Amino acid sequence: MTKEYKPNADFTPWGPFVPANFKNEPITTTDIIIAAVVWAITLINVLWAAYSCYQQARSSRSPLRSVYVWLIYLELLANVVMGLECFLHILKIIRPSFFFYMSILFCWCIQVQLLLQIIINRIRIIVTDRRRSKMIMIGTAAIVTAINVSVFCIWIPARLQINKRYELINNVWDRIEKVIYLIIDASLNWYFLKVVKENLINNGLQKYNKLLRFNQRIIAVSLLMDVMIIAAMSIPNSFVYIQFHPLAYTVKLNIEMAMANLIKRIAISSSRKTGNAALAEEFASDDLSTSGAKSSGHTRKHTRRSSLIELSSNVFATKSFHDPQGRTVSFAPTGNQIKVTQDLYVRSEPNPEYARRDMDGPMGMGELKAGQGTVIKSKSMDDITEGGESVKSEYGQGKGDSDDEQALVIQGGSKGWGRLKG
Repeated sequence: MTKEYKPNADFTPWGPFVPANFKNEPITTTDIIIAAVVWAITLINVLWAAYSCYQQARSSRSPLRSVYVWLIYLELLANVVMGLECFLHILKIIRPSFFFYMSILFCWCIQVQLLLQIIINRIRIIVTDRRRSKMIMIGTAAIVTAINVSVFCIWIPARLQINKRYELINNVWDRIEKVIYLIIDASLNWYFLKVVKENLINNGLQKYNKLLRFNQRIIAVSLLMDVMIIAAMSIPNSFVYIQFHPLAYTVKLNIEMAMANLIKRIAISSSRKTGNAALAEEFASDDLSTSGAKSSGHTRKHTRRSSLIELSSNVFATKSFHDPQGRTVSFAPTGNQIKVTQDLYVRSEPNPEYARRDMDGPMGMGELKAGQGTVIKSKSMDDITEGGESVKSEYGQGKGDSDDEQALVIQGGSKGWGRLKG
């Protein structure tokens, strides 16, 4: 088990900045077994994460414009690339080089930055102070960027074995920056719990108790992944230790996506119970991104404007929607309200008191003979609301006359008032 793996393999370093006295780290059969087991577990979590990423991207209205979707996919890609490169290096397929070390470190920087931003995105969904959440996002990115720059300046010279001083500094600083990252991760999750408890649960939104309990349990697992990375630094082969990074960050990514799904389910179920269908629709098709470009603003605005607002009465409700011409129609009748009106017929009859004379009616209708009826078309209330028309008579309205008066003031052939029949 302590024998060197493939001792005769061509595993010499290549490329620039490699000193002549460079020595490869010994790779034993035990290292291969540990790395293979860790990589197998990582692949299982990668498949799970890939399915979750696909589901969340599919539920997004604009996946290509969603910052959250880009974050989870890039995080997953960085984990896969880093894990595969390390495993091939341990198998002595990829030889040591400056480019290899740069690619490993670049993937690690993406892992750290994006995962913290995913956590902050979750916080910004709940927090009410938008300015404070933005400062948290910027401050975290600045601190982690400074750590990444320092690691570039120390880790690569130590890997290339430039001198012993870099190697000693790297052994100390590598552990320090992992502890700093653990503290940042724990602080962000603690702040999320604090916001949920103070702003939501204490204000009467008991539906978030489930989210709080789930987050309290899952945070312990997420922080254990950081502790696992720190503990793995004691493994003699440094690249076997690096193999734990993709596993830890993939598990943490799965935790964050599970948290996002839980927030969405709570919002949808609560909105449906309270009758707020618009909010349920918003969360059902949203990507839970709070920092992306608002490219789908028109769609969201239309969704809100077409929302169903349920009142306390079971009979009355108000529905706002748009007709095909883009006009807004409000107060559409629902429940037991009148939806359809019946056609009314106005007929004129001969009046013996007056002589018959040929003249046009006051509305320009012409002569109405006995027995001849004029149909006044009426529209149903559905036609009015769907077509965007107002409730007006088919004929023009005279000055000072109401609709009912105008329907009756139609002179017959004998200068008599028309009689309204059912």
